[in-house]
Parts: sequence; structure tokens; C-alpha cells
Amino acid sequence: MSIQHKTPYQQLRAAGATMHSKAMQATRPLGFHPVQIAKRMTLPVLGGSLVFDREGATHAFADFWSYEYRVNGKSLLEQIDPVAAGLDVAETEFLEAARRARTSFFQIEAVAPDQPQLRLRDLLAPDQPDVWVTDLGLSDSFRAGGWLALFCRLLTVRDITMTSGFSFGFATKLIPGLLQAYRQKTKRVPPDQLAEARFVFFYQKHRQCGIEQTYQKVV
Repeated sequence: MSIQHKTPYQQLRAAGATMHSKAMQATRPLGFHPVQIAKRMTLPVLGGSLVFDREGATHAFADFWSYEYRVNGKSLLEQIDPVAAGLDVAETEFLEAARRARTSFFQIEAVAPDQPQLRLRDLLAPDQPDVWVTDLGLSDSFRAGGWLALFCRLLTVRDITMTSGFSFGFATKLIPGLLQAYRQKTKRVPPDQLAEARFVFFYQKHRQCGIEQTYQKVV
């Protein structure tokens, strides 16, 4: 599909993909070692090899690598210089949005009937307003039925809110227990370590009791 025929959402997804590729190249000398990152995430490692037992694990690992793991106190995306990395305007916009992104545990409240959008309610910050998220695969899945709760990272570029590329799905009946376990697990975690601890908690819970999702190529 040519750039002229892509929707704004698809164009931004494409910019995000190339931005992450350039970021990986630019930060290669800085000490972001895959095995160390996997162990920090608690991804299974066997004999120095990473074990991806679900399709979504590869997407989650890439997200953890980019956003959560830190070298000298900064994540990969915090360390990249957009000029030195050769980012274009759209890629730089996506990078700035990614640096503002946040994870949380959301419940799906509605799916738009004629748009690839879902309305999410933040279960960890109930004072936050609901947010409409654009996602082709998720909207198709949930329009067909089967409501879930999602742990994901949201970012907003040009007024379009989307996930960073991964999500952990859970049956809605598990929400009360997950919230209670999360609060218990993280009640003594320092604020500067909370985002990483949150990610690891929901990754481990997804391996234990989550629902595997399929991923759709959109660019």
C-alpha cells in the first residue's frame, strides 16, 4: 500500500515502526543487552536464548526494551537524539508522543460501530476520563464479541490515540482479583520504579491467566 493510500493511523504506525528501528540502531552501543533486558522483564531465558512462548511476548519484549529498561537511568527512547538518529518529522512526532506514553489496566467500555475504535476506562486511575483508542485488530475482535480488560501502553499523536503495539488481555471476571493483587504487590514500590514493576506484574499475570491475542499488520 502506497503512502498516498494509507489512512492517517496507518501512516503514524509506519512512522512509529521506522522510528523504533532507527532508535535501536542509534542506541546499540549504549548497553541495551537483550538477555539482561529479558531477565529484568522475567521473560524465560534458556541457555542464553530468549523463549517466546506466545506471539504477544515478542511485542511485549520490544515494548519493555524501548520504554521500561534503563541504562544510566534513561530508557532507550529517552536516550535517542532524533537529529543524530536521522528521524524525519513524522518519526520525531512519534518519538515525542512515545516519551509521554503511559501504561495502565483498562476495561473496554464500548466499540465504535463504524470506526476502528474502542472506548477504554482506566481501572488504575479511575479519576481519568475514558479514552477512545484506534486499533484495527482489537476493534474487529471486540466487535465480534468477547469483552476483555487490557493492560497496554497508550500514546497520542496528532490527536490519534493508539497502543504502543502490545496488549495483555484478561477475562473481565478477573478484574477484581488482578486489581487487589496489583495494589498489594506494588504498595511499597518507589515511584521511580513503579512503571517497570507494573509492566512486569501484568506480564507475569498474563502468562498465568491471560488471553492470547492475534496481531494484525496495519502498515
